[in-house]
Amino acid sequence: MSDEIGLLCEPYLLLPDETGVEVAWVTDRRPRASRLVFAPWELADRLEQLSPDELLDASIGGELPAAVWVQAASTRLSAMAEDRESVLPARLVDLRLALESGETSGVTVPREVWRIAARATGLEPGRAYAYRVASSGVASDVARLSAAPPAGAPMLRLLLTSDHQLGATVPATMKQAIAATGRFDAVLYAGDFVNVPDRASEWFDDARGSAFFPSMRGILPNTPMLSVVGNHEVQGTREAGATLAESFESALPLAVSPDGLSLSNYEMLFPSPSGSRFFAITFGGVRIIALSAARVWRSERAEEHPEDRVASSRYQESRDVLDDPLAQRYGSHIIDDLSAGSPQYNWLRRELRSPEFAEARLRIVVMHESPHSIGVNAMPHFAHPVRLEERDATGQVTGVRYDYPSSENILLRDVAPLLEAARVELVIGGHSHLWSRFTSPAGVHYLETSHAGSTHGAFEGGGGRHRARPPRLWNAHDALAQGDPGGLTPIVPNIRPRLGPEDQPLPYIADPELSVFSVLTVSADAGAKVSSYVVDSRTPDAPAQLFDAFPLG
Repeated sequence: MSDEIGLLCEPYLLLPDETGVEVAWVTDRRPRASRLVFAPWELADRLEQLSPDELLDASIGGELPAAVWVQAASTRLSAMAEDRESVLPARLVDLRLALESGETSGVTVPREVWRIAARATGLEPGRAYAYRVASSGVASDVARLSAAPPAGAPMLRLLLTSDHQLGATVPATMKQAIAATGRFDAVLYAGDFVNVPDRASEWFDDARGSAFFPSMRGILPNTPMLSVVGNHEVQGTREAGATLAESFESALPLAVSPDGLSLSNYEMLFPSPSGSRFFAITFGGVRIIALSAARVWRSERAEEHPEDRVASSRYQESRDVLDDPLAQRYGSHIIDDLSAGSPQYNWLRRELRSPEFAEARLRIVVMHESPHSIGVNAMPHFAHPVRLEERDATGQVTGVRYDYPSSENILLRDVAPLLEAARVELVIGGHSHLWSRFTSPAGVHYLETSHAGSTHGAFEGGGGRHRARPPRLWNAHDALAQGDPGGLTPIVPNIRPRLGPEDQPLPYIADPELSVFSVLTVSADAGAKVSSYVVDSRTPDAPAQLFDAFPLG
């Protein structure tokens, strides 16, 4: 094994404010020393010429007098690992041999991953700075950073995307996003970065070429990201003999087991401005509210007869775990409660009444699961699972199933009324891997722009595909086969809609050959507008096509 430090990703920007921004990067060893160096943008060429050793030298002020250097702190992401399902690059010889030889104590191998971070402070508003990072003999290329734009910034461009999850077309789509609109001021990411959050290669170097950070290398070094948690950021308890994917599917409610689930890798890579999984910040005069609206993923299996249930799912427990509370899965349980009276709900009520919200030029909400969707994941309803125990004549539990009543849909019953009453202009969601949008009677726009290279289909009603529903023993009448659970009609794109089999314009994009991204533009002169673009994987070099645009406010 080489002793050389390697950069697992280019630096990326986080936590912008009026005078600074955090710069983070990731290495494959613990560096002896790490440093962020930044200088006014006009010195970018001179900064590029410095070697890694010169960047770390105490006398860098003599080489570049206008430069500022900041010592960086390092933290190990101890949950990062690989397993036999990892698709590793050829250079990781030792890891590949360990997994292939069976010499490991199970089916997973820990992988050394270190997050390094430093904060650039004292930045002048509206001024661009060149920067590089260095860690023990390696350094990044020059990139650009700046403080958060002021409230009166003449132009903002925010990239809206989510659910990348190793999509093969994501790298080309992100390149097309840059080509279509130029440099972004921020990325709003609505959750689901990878498939298995503890599998390091999915973040950094999956051999198929679409790991998260490499796919975003043209954007993240120059653009701060604001993100929310999705279900694929949640890992379950790692048990001996289980693959990383199996432990991903075994997450338990914290009320059942204090270590039943973990978001440690996500929370260390993308720390929240508030220290919580829900927060609000003002960026360029735009109030951005980030909610934690996700639940653990479970399969759709539903066997009517308890004796036939050989696997736990969102609808049932396996017949083999009824006597073992820690082996049960408790349905698709919600990660952070949003129901009326919960801490997140009460925080949201306060935020919507705050001066920062009232004085913003635009008010938007980002959440993984949205109140309105025609995607497959709109079902079951976003409700706490209702546990129903089936018993025999002696009172012995013979089966457990879970219902999700429509009357208890938290997003529709509790959250959406708050957003509607507060006149939020835009709600951005993800999760179902498609593009669709709605406008409520109160004028709130709901956009899902999560089709980044894979899709689970669309179920808009009036014919076409139907969602799978559990047998009648469940509250199957509550499980919508088609349409939006909130009753809104999806809007047909107003520039270039896709056409159905009878040449009818479709109110969605859900085609595995296509990828979508959206851009929120906020202009002091022209107001705010959301533009959505499509990229065809069959012609990846062709420019992205604008297919929908609508104003806000």
